[in-house]
Amino acid sequence: MRLPIHLILIISCLLFSPTDSILYAEDGYIDVHVHLDPMGLVQKKPFFTRGPRGPRQRGNKGIDYAEMADTIVTWMDKMKVEKAILMPPPQVPTQSHGKSTYATYLEAIKYSPERLVLGGGGGVLNPLIYQYGKNEVTPEVSQHFREEAEKLIRAGITVFGEMATLHLSMQEQHIFSQADPDHPLFLLLADIAAENNIPIDLHMEAIPKDIPTPQSILNISSRNPNTLKANIPGLERFLAHNRKAKIVWQHIGWDNIGYMTIELLTDLLQKHPNLYLALRVEARLMKKDKSGLMPNRIVNRDGDVHPQWFKFITDYADRIVIGSDDFMGLKRSQSRPKDSFAETWIILSQFPEEIAQKIGRDNAARIYNLR
Repeated sequence: MRLPIHLILIISCLLFSPTDSILYAEDGYIDVHVHLDPMGLVQKKPFFTRGPRGPRQRGNKGIDYAEMADTIVTWMDKMKVEKAILMPPPQVPTQSHGKSTYATYLEAIKYSPERLVLGGGGGVLNPLIYQYGKNEVTPEVSQHFREEAEKLIRAGITVFGEMATLHLSMQEQHIFSQADPDHPLFLLLADIAAENNIPIDLHMEAIPKDIPTPQSILNISSRNPNTLKANIPGLERFLAHNRKAKIVWQHIGWDNIGYMTIELLTDLLQKHPNLYLALRVEARLMKKDKSGLMPNRIVNRDGDVHPQWFKFITDYADRIVIGSDDFMGLKRSQSRPKDSFAETWIILSQFPEEIAQKIGRDNAARIYNLR
């Protein structure tokens, strides 16, 4: 039996040893969207640090940031990824699980600053947007939001992320969040982003009109509501608000509802020159269509890029980047690629070198100012 090409490449990764000659080289690829593994951020039992007069300061020794950084870089080497932008996931004020901020990420990044790059906003700015309704944003709220954004800029972020306008709950402890893309604080963020030439990474399921939530999504988590509000009109207003703001729509190819079509994406790219797309391929299939696959998935069961996606990616090769959206950093994860890192990066092997270089590196370097 002939193995699919993506499995051959993954097996090659598994056989790879860090002591072998690595795939990484200067001018390697750039992954614009990676998270720290939340299990690696679980704090274990507290301890006391010893001061001049004995134990006095409560601390924590459950997080090995050096190991997390080393694990991420090891996998980056295997997939020829030179740099990865690490950022907290989008969070909400009421969240109790999976909370983290850019400060946590700085701790890991400092162990490999030439390879790991900081993004921020998901743990600070995103909760502020969800704290206030569209009609509750006063000048004082806007000023506080701007001050928090400026703190992120001073910390050295390369992207405001991960921000979310519609985030589905994919398990009972997973958050659901939904806000209008033209919420006043999103529009303010666009202005701040434009002023500082910093892009915005956006998590958003595509909903062209108000729809009943698919039963498959309701079955996954009781946190998901019965109705999903239209967000494509709001996205267009967000994009048009400030054309100097670069908006990178993340997770293209990971469509849980079914509306993230090539036709929709083509229309938006043609109308909005400040819109960019980040591709993602997941090992899990999750919600399935009649073919047994997730709708609008970039690859088939064998990992081969669908012809229509190949043409779309080639046609818009100047507007597309790679964001694996993987959660990385635990040593146990070194034994295999995770759910989307290798699966996403492997698709570049199917494109001509010129196209692979554009979407794998050149666009990211330009959009995120990493040249």
